[in-house]
Amino acid sequence: MNPRTVEDVIKDFKGRRAAIIKALTKEFEELYILCDPNHPNLCLYGFPNQVWEVNLPGLSGELPEPRVGINFARDVMTRHEWLRMVSVYSDSWLASIASYFATKFSFDKADRKRLSNKINDVPLIWEVVGGKAKKRVKIKGGCLPEEILDEEVLSRLPVRDLLNYRCVCKTWRSLIDDLKFVSIHLKKYKNNSEESHLLVMSRSPRSSIGNEQVLVRRGDTFRKVQQVQNSYAFDTWICYVNGVILVKRGGFRCLEVVLWNPSIARSLSIPKSMLKAMKDATYVELGLGYEFNSNDYKVVAIIYPHAEFIRSSLGKRYCAIVPGLVLVYTLSNDSWTSNLGVSPPPYWSVGKQLYMKGAIHWINFGPKGTNDLLHLPEDSYVVLFDVKDEVFRYFELPFVMKSNFVPQEKLPTILNGSFAIFCAYDHEARHDIWVMNEYGVPESWSKCYTFTLQFDKLLHFKSNGELFYAIHGKGIKSYDINTKRVKDLAKTYSRYSKCRIYTYVESLVLLKEGKLQRPNL
Repeated sequence: MNPRTVEDVIKDFKGRRAAIIKALTKEFEELYILCDPNHPNLCLYGFPNQVWEVNLPGLSGELPEPRVGINFARDVMTRHEWLRMVSVYSDSWLASIASYFATKFSFDKADRKRLSNKINDVPLIWEVVGGKAKKRVKIKGGCLPEEILDEEVLSRLPVRDLLNYRCVCKTWRSLIDDLKFVSIHLKKYKNNSEESHLLVMSRSPRSSIGNEQVLVRRGDTFRKVQQVQNSYAFDTWICYVNGVILVKRGGFRCLEVVLWNPSIARSLSIPKSMLKAMKDATYVELGLGYEFNSNDYKVVAIIYPHAEFIRSSLGKRYCAIVPGLVLVYTLSNDSWTSNLGVSPPPYWSVGKQLYMKGAIHWINFGPKGTNDLLHLPEDSYVVLFDVKDEVFRYFELPFVMKSNFVPQEKLPTILNGSFAIFCAYDHEARHDIWVMNEYGVPESWSKCYTFTLQFDKLLHFKSNGELFYAIHGKGIKSYDINTKRVKDLAKTYSRYSKCRIYTYVESLVLLKEGKLQRPNL
C-alpha cells in the first residue's frame, strides 16, 4: 500500500495500529518472549495488513523507523512499565509515519488538518493498552493524554527521538522546548547518567585544519555509534559543559565566540559587543558554566589587556602588567556585562578547566601573587569562578604539590563525584590522584591513587576512574585505576595526530536559541 490521500493514510495508520494493539494485548506473552535482552537491537513493527513483527531495524524502508532497542529495557522494568513504554513509542512511530506521508504527498493545510482530526478521533495505543480509551483527557493544544507528556517518559528518550516528536503536535513541541524539560532530560537520560558514550574529535597528521572527524563512540568498546556534523576547527574548542561546546573562532585574535551543541546540530554566535576588548588584549581566557537556580548558562571572559608571557618547565603562564577585566555573557539575556567589581588573579596559567558544583575551576595562581616574573609554584591554587555570584574563589593545593618535587602536569577532574587533581610526573611516568573529600575544604585532600603508566598523551579522565590515553605507534588505550585493567581501543595513533575526547552528553540546550549548523562546504 502506498498512501496518497488522507483516507489512504488513515487506512494505513489503522492497520498498523491494530497490529501493534494485538501484540501488546492478546499476543503479549509471545511479544515478551521475542524481546529477549540478549538479542541485538530489536524493534516492534506493525504493518497495514494488521500483522506485527519483532525484528532488527531496517524493515521500514524509506519510512521512519520505530524505536530501536525495546528489548534491552525489558528486564530492568516491571511488565507494566515496559508495556507502557512500548505503547508510547508505538504511538509516536505511527504519528511520525502519518506525518511522513503528509509531507511526501504534499498535503495542503486543509488535508493536514483533516488527517490530524481523524487521527485524534482514534484512541491512542497507550490508552487502549492501559484501559483508558473511554477516559480520554483533553488538554489545551491537542487531544493527547496527559500521561504521555509525563516527564518520566519523555525525559528518558534520546535527543534524536525528541526532535522527531516535536513534530507530532504543538503540545509535545511546547513541552520538549520548555527549559525545565531541557534540564530534566539532561539529568534523567540514561546514556548521560551512565556516561556510556564518548565524543571523539580527531585529525590525522595529513589532514588540514577544519577537516577534523567528530564521532560518537561507545565508551567500553570504542565502537563508532554515529558521525557528528562539524563546522568548527579542532583547535578552537575550549570546553564542554552539559552537551554544549564553547568555541573561540579567529585564533588568538578571537573574532567570534560560539556555543555549539553537536547532539542537535545547533549553534549560537555570542554578540560581538565585547570582542574588540578581547581582540586587543594580550591574553584572553574563556570559560563556560551552568547556573542551577536560574537554569541559565554563562560564558566568562577573563581579559588581560597587557601581560607578560612566561614559559617555564611548568607550562605557559601570563603575568598581568595592568589589572585584568572580567566580562560575563548570559544566555537568557543574550548579552554581555562588565563585572567591574571583580579582578582575576594577577597570574594566569594556561591549562585545562573543569566545571562542577556551579563553578569553573582552573589550576592557577591566586591572590598572593605579585608581579614577580619568577613567580614560584608555591603560590599556585585551585582558582574557581562562581557562576551564580560571578566572583573568584580559591582553594589551597595539597602541600606536597608546593614542594620542590612539583608535578610536571596538574589537571583538575572529577572522581566519583568529588573534585580531584591528576598529577603527572613526566620524568618517571608516575601519576598521583588527589581527591578533595569535602568540597571546598583544603584539609580534606587525600592521595587516593599512585600508579605508573607510560603514554604520549592523556586524552580523557572519566569520573569513574577510567583513563583514556594514546601511545605513538601503539594506538589508543584505556586504564581503569581501580582494577588496573588496560584495554586496547584503537590500533593506530601518531604523536603528530590531534585527538580530544569528552564524555558525550545528549542535551536540548540551544534548541530554541540556536540556529541549525551549516555543514562544511
